[in-house]
Amino acid sequence: MAKIQEFAETIVSSSMRIEGELKSAGNIKIDGIVNGKVQTAQDLIIGPNAQIDADLIAGNATVAGAVKGNVMVKGALVILETGKIVGNVSCASLGIREGAYFSGACKMAEPKSPINASESN
Repeated sequence: MAKIQEFAETIVSSSMRIEGELKSAGNIKIDGIVNGKVQTAQDLIIGPNAQIDADLIAGNATVAGAVKGNVMVKGALVILETGKIVGNVSCASLGIREGAYFSGACKMAEPKSPINASESN
């Protein structure tokens, strides 16, 4: 599983609603409502009370709330027990905890395997 940093540079609190595009170069934590698009090269944390109707692009992501939209993650995506994703997912590694909900297609990057010595002869 990915090590998601606890420190968030951008926080969307539970009392906030964002319509449009949210872009950051740092970590983002969302506990509120977002409609549109969320993008960061770093870590994205979707809190348990968050309601997201947006496409997500992140370095790593942890989802504990509801996401309706496509999720593209370069590294690891973890859907926690309270998490819900309705949309397609693209990631390098995926963790889905018992109780989580995921409905959509998943495309994972194939890990690079070491060259087998018997194949090189």
